[in-house]
Amino acid sequence: MNPSTALEGLKTALQTELNGIEFYRLAAQNTDDTKGKRTFQMLADDELKHFKTLQQEYVALAKNNGWQKVELGEPPVFEGDSPIFSKEMKERIKGKHFEMTALSIGALLESNSIDFYRNMKETSTDPAAKELYGRLQQWEESHLEAITRQLDLLKEDYWAEQRFSPLF
Repeated sequence: MNPSTALEGLKTALQTELNGIEFYRLAAQNTDDTKGKRTFQMLADDELKHFKTLQQEYVALAKNNGWQKVELGEPPVFEGDSPIFSKEMKERIKGKHFEMTALSIGALLESNSIDFYRNMKETSTDPAAKELYGRLQQWEESHLEAITRQLDLLKEDYWAEQRFSPLF
């Protein structure tokens, strides 16, 4: 991958991470679930960490210093059946449109990020770039797994409360 293509890829990655930062901050501000606030803020912080790492790579590449080997560490582990919200959220699901929407949009953002980072990893020729994009892909997969698990826990009750079930 030539340097200008790599820089364009990094710009896209930076914008992707900014979208995540702002979205998760908004989600943290707008949920009334205490655990949800903490978890969404943690997701925003993860995306900020990714953004700063990508910024470092962009500056290094723009200065023709090549790809740097930046360590992101291990992706977070989300424990329990209810990884995003408190267990009580399931009991209070009626009217939680924002929270369910936040989970759905978060899943889309994470899926798109995973696809983007996978593609960048596969098309990059530099080992450090491949490693960075692979690690970012792992982080986003961790986020998506937690969001998906939370959606799966809540959706049947939410759908029932909203009367989404088909009429017979």
